[in-house]
Amino acid sequence: MLKRILALGLALILTFCVAGCGIKSGADLPEYSKKEFEIAGFVSPREVSEESFQTYKDAGFNLVAFGSVEEERSSDIQYYLGSNITKKALDICKKLGLKADLQFGADWVVDYIEGEGYYSEKPFSQLDIYGDYKDIITGIHIYDEPNKDGMDTCANKTFIEDFKKTYPNASYVINITPKYAGSTPYGFVTYDQLVEYYSENIMSQFEKPYISVDYYPFPSEESGGYARRQDLLITYNTIANAAKKYNAKKRMILQASTGAEFADSLTEADMRFQVNVALAFGADQLQYYCYTVPLYYDYNYCVMTREDTPSEVYYWLKDIHKEIQSYADVILSYDWADVTAVIANNFSANYDINSIRMKDLVVFEDSEHYSTSTSTADLVISRFESDEYGEAFMLVNYSEDRENTNTATVTLKDCKKVAIYGGNNYNGTPKIVKLDDQGQFAVDLAYGEGVFVAPII
Repeated sequence: MLKRILALGLALILTFCVAGCGIKSGADLPEYSKKEFEIAGFVSPREVSEESFQTYKDAGFNLVAFGSVEEERSSDIQYYLGSNITKKALDICKKLGLKADLQFGADWVVDYIEGEGYYSEKPFSQLDIYGDYKDIITGIHIYDEPNKDGMDTCANKTFIEDFKKTYPNASYVINITPKYAGSTPYGFVTYDQLVEYYSENIMSQFEKPYISVDYYPFPSEESGGYARRQDLLITYNTIANAAKKYNAKKRMILQASTGAEFADSLTEADMRFQVNVALAFGADQLQYYCYTVPLYYDYNYCVMTREDTPSEVYYWLKDIHKEIQSYADVILSYDWADVTAVIANNFSANYDINSIRMKDLVVFEDSEHYSTSTSTADLVISRFESDEYGEAFMLVNYSEDRENTNTATVTLKDCKKVAIYGGNNYNGTPKIVKLDDQGQFAVDLAYGEGVFVAPII
């Protein structure tokens, strides 16, 4: 009897181990659990009405990041804890099935609207008035791009404990500056130090930590702005590694604004490029700056036009969001592990991609399936892991030439096929590709295009 029990136990252990090693050849693809990317636009829809919020939702936005578009200071105009417009917007979100991130408000609420004494040392419990909406409140935005002193303020233990007690299921939303903004103005010597300080002092205090970064890669050439590829990958890699260490949710904030300090126009491929690079670094949330054109900024258009009607960006994002949500179940079932790059012809003038490519002498040293890759243009490759589904990869064409199609050839080991998800105009059905005798498969990627690849053993 004991032998039978031991044999049964061993069989169960072996079954579990095999199930966790990857997707089996000859079997149906896994039925991944239902997941979705949380997608927001900032600033919020200008008109707080069902019609305006429905237009927002129709483009695939499912999370409203509360933010105002006018300089006027009043409870009916500005989003903050306790403001009239916050309650009105939450009512609409609840009715339309939208999630919401609230604005904390902080000092300017006291200085311009509510006056001294508005916030106590425990502001969240003092203003605990959103019980009917806590099922849709996913986070509260506390601070944007804090310096060291700002981080110290946000790391106050009494403040954080009050937040966790009042909003136990919401994220403590703080947005980190990108690398191109510099570290010295924020009180640090290097960007790694800045992110590490945030991680150790703030993320470490949460069971479900959160990290966010904004990177706007298309500046105005006339303004002498930073280079488009100066350090996007380095910024995302730093953020992703910090999130990996603390098992944090990641939000990447993308550019949707044109004019003023930004390029005069954007293309659909530019938007795909931003989305795919963010997904390659394991983004759980996407947010766009801006959704509505702030009336006090001289932008040409954002997701919406200055007349508050949908721009071309709106319709591009509507298609892109539908595509990525069709395989969100898949990619969000894996955790981001590492990133590397392939340089076309073993040379690239791109500082950003060279830095990622050379950061390790051994590429994906612990990979179960990855061997090598070649490509006809610069290529980003990220590796993902799952205890249940094994290993997967994401490939993104990182060519700076908008007309350049990148043919990537990937060599894998110990697998027979791959399931390829995503890509331009993806319809939700993965492409199953058999590897050749050398264990290779090839894929053509347009500028900014990306695909998610799951090996089948």
